[in-house]
Amino acid sequence: MKRKLIPSMFLRLSYLILGIVILSPKTGSAQILDAIDVHLNIREKTAGETGALSEARLEISDIGEVRTDQNGSFTFTYPVRNEVDPVISISLLSDGHKMLKPVDGSIQLDASKEEMFIDFLVVNMTDESPAFKRRIADLEKKMSNLRAKNNLTVRQLNALNNTLVDTILFFEANRRVLENQIADYETLTDDQRTEIDNLKDKVGGLETQVDQLTSELEIALEEKYLRQNEYFSNVSSNLMAYLRKAKDLRDHLPFIADYFNSPAGYEHFDKDIRAYNKIWENFDDNRMAYLEGVGRYWENQRTEKDLEEVFNFLVKGIHQNQILTVIRNINQELHKQKPRKAQKIATLSHEDMTVNIRALEKQINRTLSLMRRSI
Repeated sequence: MKRKLIPSMFLRLSYLILGIVILSPKTGSAQILDAIDVHLNIREKTAGETGALSEARLEISDIGEVRTDQNGSFTFTYPVRNEVDPVISISLLSDGHKMLKPVDGSIQLDASKEEMFIDFLVVNMTDESPAFKRRIADLEKKMSNLRAKNNLTVRQLNALNNTLVDTILFFEANRRVLENQIADYETLTDDQRTEIDNLKDKVGGLETQVDQLTSELEIALEEKYLRQNEYFSNVSSNLMAYLRKAKDLRDHLPFIADYFNSPAGYEHFDKDIRAYNKIWENFDDNRMAYLEGVGRYWENQRTEKDLEEVFNFLVKGIHQNQILTVIRNINQELHKQKPRKAQKIATLSHEDMTVNIRALEKQINRTLSLMRRSI
């Protein structure tokens, strides 16, 4: 059964005795830092192996041209400048290499971390098979189309790209093994010819398998990330809407006695009560679905836990034990023609409500930031 505020003109209440409490939500460590130490590692795929690309020339946005050390590494400090989700672009200055990870060298930094370690994977396409080149070209086209849609974040694009690249690399390694086995046969017996035919069939099967799997993965991951964005949009808009309406009711509290003799003033108060009820009902109808969706589409388990804590604080600390109780008690006294007593309740509650709403707002901002960084 829903518990919402009822405007006094339709007031039919039994007397409720509930204490006003100030709950202390857990504080998080997420905050925007002044700068991030970024550690780059450039790895090169050559045939079936991967090694450091030493002394590679890079072009880093806002930094300029740099060169990696003998281990393919380079570290720099990026000034955040109050950016919540800064994105940097890193290009490999080499005509013979293609960057496989990340997509176009774009990286979304986490402004709450002091340092980040980022791995790049590049390949010299000269020695690669036509099938591998085709798949990489197809993947680049898919990533370009997804970026053009502007439905996915840089993190999501890179996560999808990384999974598909790893899948292609895995099957490419298996293809090389099979082809090497075929090449080992010199003087062919009938049994060996049969074995070669079997191996060639396996190579063909791998070709079909990797094409089908990468296609299925692309569809599944894109759907996952789109659902993440949808849930994030709904959760954030609902929480922010609730905060606005809770603040509206809080801001009425110093003027309750004045409203008793001011129909226009009370009509505004009554209107905000109705608006709060509407927002509360929408939130209450959807909060369990939000938690279920975050649990399903976010890999970071802390995200669901933090969101659940926000919801619990909103429901118990703000709605049930504070706004619901205070507004009902105020309306009861106004209904009894006792504006001074109503004002006393409002005045005593105003400071506590201000503290709790401010605490809720901070908790919401921290949790939304965590959700966004985990997308």
